[in-house]
Amino acid sequence: MRLSGILLLIAFSFSVQAKNSHSRYNSTDTLTFDSLVHKNVFKLNNGNFEGAGWNLLQEEIKKAQFVLVGEQHGEAEIPMFTGKVADVLKPKALVVEIDPYTAIELKKASTSPALYNAVLKQNPYAFAFYSWQSEMDLITKLQLNHIDIWGLNEVNFLSMGTFFNTLAANAKSPANKKAASQLAKQYIKNDQPLYKSGDFGKLSAYSMKITTVDSLIFKFKNESELCKKMLADLKLSVPIFANTSYQQRVNLMKKNLLNYVYADITKDGINMPKLLFKFGANHVTRTNDLTHNFEAGNLADNLADAANKKALHILIFGKAGTYNAMSVADNSKAIQPYNVLEDKDLQMFNQFTNPLKDDEWVMYDLRPLRRAIIQGKYHVSNADFKAFVMGYDLLVSFAKVSGSRFIE
Repeated sequence: MRLSGILLLIAFSFSVQAKNSHSRYNSTDTLTFDSLVHKNVFKLNNGNFEGAGWNLLQEEIKKAQFVLVGEQHGEAEIPMFTGKVADVLKPKALVVEIDPYTAIELKKASTSPALYNAVLKQNPYAFAFYSWQSEMDLITKLQLNHIDIWGLNEVNFLSMGTFFNTLAANAKSPANKKAASQLAKQYIKNDQPLYKSGDFGKLSAYSMKITTVDSLIFKFKNESELCKKMLADLKLSVPIFANTSYQQRVNLMKKNLLNYVYADITKDGINMPKLLFKFGANHVTRTNDLTHNFEAGNLADNLADAANKKALHILIFGKAGTYNAMSVADNSKAIQPYNVLEDKDLQMFNQFTNPLKDDEWVMYDLRPLRRAIIQGKYHVSNADFKAFVMGYDLLVSFAKVSGSRFIE
């Protein structure tokens, strides 16, 4: 598994326990892989994508109301690609794998390098993935283009100090401000050394108790709706921190998505805005085949259907180079060599990645393969490979991977 131990699985999940094999067909197949899957090449030239593959991608993006990018985390080219998708889609919001409160703070900081550098000096994981330069560049670009940032995740377990500072800032009662500020200081003091040591098992979030949150909920009962919602979401997040309820995480993501779009759903119609999602690939598949849960991507797909619109699901990852291993906040340790053929989550895609060369990008349309599988004309022995084909429309891959770097 790419992550540094099970403790980070909750926050940074892409992984499925993929078999060390790839799709194959047998004598009952009436179609071949090569007849179903075609390599559509494009390249990055002077900051712009060019080529047949990109032209086809743009056509698909323009047809969609929602575009869902399912990524392998830690690859710097993916936020750049996502920004190019946004240029075509022109969404109302980028929907991301951080919590709603981190999203608020990220929006404030993203257009001020002095501000986000000050925040990240104290906590290099304050914005989760968006503590990386390539990811922050994406947020800055979108904010300057007046594209909102929506967060669906559980409370950021790597940044409890930031959470309680935000709670204190929004509290009206002096006693509650003080209580939240004291907790923020306590958590920052405990957690700050751990970002460099990598001893994440000692993070404050892991020792948090439901009873502690219940006590805060009582104290804050007369505070603003925002404060009360923050604490309610914190209570929902505690079992997720403890890795005891993945279903809770899925449910919270879907609840948060509905909170953002509720105003667009009326008795007279569903007027969904254009939205661009960027998540670990498990979360934005349209089926329940990968995690055995209907995740946020499935809800998005259903909302698009209800509005007579289209959702486009794009799976993306690179072939070889470096990646961010998502452990200690130190680029000299976090950036490590990468080769997709050694990645047990993605080895099964070697038929797609082997033909990539030099600086190529490539787009594969998975839908003909999916139709052939459904019709029984093509057999796939690897359940995880089949799950991705069922859950995604397009696969985008690129030859050269660069690890996402922490902002320094």
